[in-house]
Amino acid sequence: MRSLILDCSKGMSVYVLKGDEVESFIDENQKKHTDELLVCVDNLLSKLDLKVNDLDFIGVCVGPGSFTGIRVAVSICKGLSITNNIKICTASNFEIYSFGNIEKAFYILDGFSDNIYVREIDGDNYFDDCIKIDEFIEKYKSKSESFKVYIQSEKMQNLLKINQIQSDFAKNNTILCFIDKFKNSQFVNLNEINPIYLRASQAEIERTKRLSGK
Repeated sequence: MRSLILDCSKGMSVYVLKGDEVESFIDENQKKHTDELLVCVDNLLSKLDLKVNDLDFIGVCVGPGSFTGIRVAVSICKGLSITNNIKICTASNFEIYSFGNIEKAFYILDGFSDNIYVREIDGDNYFDDCIKIDEFIEKYKSKSESFKVYIQSEKMQNLLKINQIQSDFAKNNTILCFIDKFKNSQFVNLNEINPIYLRASQAEIERTKRLSGK
C-alpha cells in the first residue's frame, strides 16, 4: 500500500507510506501551508522513491481546526486526486484521536481563546461541538463523572485538574485510522469532501458584531 496523508488542522503534518515504510513531517507551529505543503509532499515521496501517480490513496483530515490549514490541505488533496485519478479517504480529528474507542468518553481538542472542540461518545452514539471550557466542565459534572476524558495538551490537562477532572492524553492514530478506512474501501467523491469547522470563522464573527451594532 502506498499512500499520502495530509493534516493541516493544527500546524502541518504529512505522512507518506510505502508498505511498512513511513516518512513523515510534523510541525504543529507551521503556518505557511500554501508555500510549503506541496514541497514537503514532494520531498517525502522522493525519500521513498515514489511519484504522486504511484499512490493508492490520499487521506486528508477535514477538521476541526485551522480554517486556512484545512482548506489548503483539502484543495491540494482534490488537485492531486483529479490530476492522477487517486482515491480519497477523509477523517475528522475526532475520528483520528478516538479510533478504536468503545467506552463512554469525551475527547477534547485544543480550540481557540477559551473555546474547545469536544466529541462526546456514548456507545454507538456521538456528538461533536465547539463550546467554552466552563460549559464543558459543567457538562462533565452533569454526567456524574461516568465518562473518561482525553485531551491533547498538558495545558488543558492542568486546567481540568484544577476543576477536579482527571484526564489522559489521547493517542494520535492518524496512520491507523486512514489505513483502516482504505482497507474498508471508505472512499469519498470529491463533492463529498466537506471541512468540519463547528464554528463561524473570525471574519463571520466580526461581521455579525458589526451588523448587530456590538
